Amino acid sequence: MSDLSMADKVALYVGGGLLVIGVVVIGILEMAIGASHPVSGEGQIVHEALIPIKVRSYIILAGLLVWGLYAVYKVLAGGPTGGTGAQSGAGASGD
Repeated sequence: MSDLSMADKVALYVGGGLLVIGVVVIGILEMAIGASHPVSGEGQIVHEALIPIKVRSYIILAGLLVWGLYAVYKVLAGGPTGGTGAQSGAGASGD
């Protein structure tokens, strides 16, 4: 991981951190101290979230947006160079 640029680190830590917070941390908080799920008279589950669903989804979307912007940056910046060379070079056509 020593060959990561600053953009790589920002994308990994910020984007990944937002996703982990939005999915795992808020999910555990909801299970641990969230409201119970009582059933109404018609059989519908009444659910009041500890953290509003819109806030949780915006946190997850922000993480995905960071990763998307990072992907666009890598494409425009040239991305990683090199490769295995399996698709190019002499003898690639099976001669």
